[in-house]
Amino acid sequence: MVIKNKRKFTAYILVMAMLAATFLTGFTYQEGIENVYYETESIIYENTTYHEQLGGNDAKGIQRAYFVKADIMNSGLKPYVFEGEVRGTYTMSTMVNTLESQGYHIVAGINGDVYDTATGTPKGLVIHDGKIKTSGYAPEYVIAFDKYGIASLQKVELEYSLKGMINVPTPIPVPEEELLNTTESTIISDPSSENLNDKIIIDSEGQLNQNENNEQIINVPTEFSHGIGFFNIPLGGAKALHLYNRNYAATTRTNENCVEVILETRSSEETELSVGGTIIASVVEVRNGSSNTPIKENQLILSTAADSSCAVQISQLIPGSTVEITVNDRNGGLTDCKEAIGVYYVLYDNGQFISTGTNKNPRTIIGIKQDGTIMLYVLDGRQPNFSTGLGLTDAAKHLIDLGCTTVVNMDGGGSSVIAVREGGIDSKANIKNSPSSGSERKTTNGFFLVYEGKGGNGAENLHTYASQPLAMPGADIQLTTYASNEQYEPVPLRRSVEYSVSSNSDSRVNESGLFTAGSDIGDEVIEVRSGNLRTTLKVSIQDDITFTTNVQNLVIDPGKTSDINVTAKFGYAPIASKDSLFTWGCDENIGTIDNNGLFRAGNETGISGNIYVEYNGKKKTIPVQIGASMIDFDDTKTHWAREYIGKLAARGVVNGMGDNLYQPDSPLTRAQFLTMLAKTIYGLDVSQSASAGFKDVPETEWFYNYVNWGFENGIVKGIDNETFAPNDKITREQMAIMLDNFTESIELILPEVNNAITFTDSDLISSWAAESVEKIISSGIMGGYPEGDFKPQGNATRAEAATVIYKLLNIRDNIAKTKQMETLI
Repeated sequence: MVIKNKRKFTAYILVMAMLAATFLTGFTYQEGIENVYYETESIIYENTTYHEQLGGNDAKGIQRAYFVKADIMNSGLKPYVFEGEVRGTYTMSTMVNTLESQGYHIVAGINGDVYDTATGTPKGLVIHDGKIKTSGYAPEYVIAFDKYGIASLQKVELEYSLKGMINVPTPIPVPEEELLNTTESTIISDPSSENLNDKIIIDSEGQLNQNENNEQIINVPTEFSHGIGFFNIPLGGAKALHLYNRNYAATTRTNENCVEVILETRSSEETELSVGGTIIASVVEVRNGSSNTPIKENQLILSTAADSSCAVQISQLIPGSTVEITVNDRNGGLTDCKEAIGVYYVLYDNGQFISTGTNKNPRTIIGIKQDGTIMLYVLDGRQPNFSTGLGLTDAAKHLIDLGCTTVVNMDGGGSSVIAVREGGIDSKANIKNSPSSGSERKTTNGFFLVYEGKGGNGAENLHTYASQPLAMPGADIQLTTYASNEQYEPVPLRRSVEYSVSSNSDSRVNESGLFTAGSDIGDEVIEVRSGNLRTTLKVSIQDDITFTTNVQNLVIDPGKTSDINVTAKFGYAPIASKDSLFTWGCDENIGTIDNNGLFRAGNETGISGNIYVEYNGKKKTIPVQIGASMIDFDDTKTHWAREYIGKLAARGVVNGMGDNLYQPDSPLTRAQFLTMLAKTIYGLDVSQSASAGFKDVPETEWFYNYVNWGFENGIVKGIDNETFAPNDKITREQMAIMLDNFTESIELILPEVNNAITFTDSDLISSWAAESVEKIISSGIMGGYPEGDFKPQGNATRAEAATVIYKLLNIRDNIAKTKQMETLI
């Protein structure tokens, strides 16, 4: 609200409050549109407000509605029907610019009646300033406005009639002494008679003179009257009599054999038809077999097909005579009409649904409330992720829920468009909705709310707008304040603006208008002051949100960063948020992530894990791959252990043997397996380990530091005090011992999933290895062969080693992920 001159409220923005706690997916429920997640409202003129709603549900999808409520009688605004040239089509922007150039100021406007796309002519009657612009090609109902701006639904029952004088050829007896000299005359069949034996005589100039029965043919002026079928509508199959004035086009645009009669008045104003009015015009010229007659500003043209039922009489109109054209209203509902626009369908009136339908489309609708307030309503559609649109019945229900007792459907689909001048922001009306075709469509006409005269330079109204109407607790919304004069036109805001939060909550707003939502759920009222002007603004704070991230799967090079952002919604409605309001985490093995969602990948390649985002019990998991996920060797592409070998190679845990070969079925040494275990620890520096003192592990060998590390951490022992046997092939039971000792050294508690497994050769397992074999088998890291044996003294292959290392890493990584998830709860 705005206080003008300290007392009068003249402008505000309102965001609707939730009506009941049960509406967890919407602020309130309205028929047709279903759940309404927010509604904004701003005053755009006296007793005139502009609203935007976002609603919907899973069955009907998202819905975006835009509407203006106007109490025209008490606003100072005038209804204005724009028709332009009847055969022309115009975008909304063109209509606005045209009216502005004529001295009108547009507060709001919508597209109008449905029209014939081939000719641009509207279906319904159009009246502007009391003058009929076109009868329409199929007029049924109009929304009509009287001189006070009172709107009503009227049935169209207009009769257009023509009265004039025609020359009717009439035979009269001729005395014998006055008979024509037949040598100078010609006898022909009478073209006006169906009897071929009837003859007439024409003179040498082809003029009718007398017939074969010695009767002279003379033109007898005769009163003539006939109904006019259409006004400013193209000729059609009905072969009716049509009337045109310059509002139609520069010519009649006919292209067939016609009779066209040029009528002339004293001025262009006298060519305008009105309900209950009569035009008197002079017959200037009768054109037989003509078409596309030019229309001057002070002229009207009668036109009909040459084979129509009235063509002969129209061709007999007497040049120089006068005609009367009258428009009569049979039911009287349009007698005092100043503006009228045709409607496509009447949806609801007198408590009854009239036209119904379920096809979801964009809609343009005019509604009338019981108190006379009108609503100009546009609903976007055919944009599934933005706005779906409604069927006729649901659209009508929405208007009824908004208080309308009369609801009519205009031209919808790609034509639906609404332009509004918002107070303090817009110098002229701008398009507010999103037309389904992506741009404005040219239409036949439009309906506008206008005024004349420009306002002063002084600030009379204050308008504050929020960058978003909804906010999560802790989120920021920018408030911007503008001023307008007494006509709601933008003027400079000459004094500083002060903002304050009226409640006792922990919300706050600074001197620049940056509002930070507090922790209390519900509406927050913000008071705005500038000098003696006041306004209030409501913002809704909600935490029952859903959210998505800009990254769903992340593949990233080691050491690189990725900024992950969150988009939040309350139901279908966007809601102000910021990344720091969410809880962030990631698996330790893949890197780190800060409180704003900035992820930094670790330096280890070939590993995978997850990033976790959580808010108010809702979680998102983002899979992450550091570097390549897999490396193929030439000899592993069809091997049973391809995945294990390839993924470990990508992580740098295993290496090939040269020439892009892995040699999966070859045995591996004790030193090689120990090295694999060391490489599973990211960032491990084995060079820091003290020498183990084995004589067969010289400092010059590649495995020197790995053996020292393994010995230092209790993973391996020597064959004796001086011998390690690094190049001996490792047996399967030796591998189990190393695995067991390794998990102990890193304090990894292994799961027990295979407790009841026995092998046919269990008695061959060395006593010193039995406990380790049992533990590793129970964890699922190692298993037996299909024959049922374990082969404890058998040599492990490089493929088997890669397999057990891969399974070990899976256990370790999954335990780490579980711990990370527990920290988010």
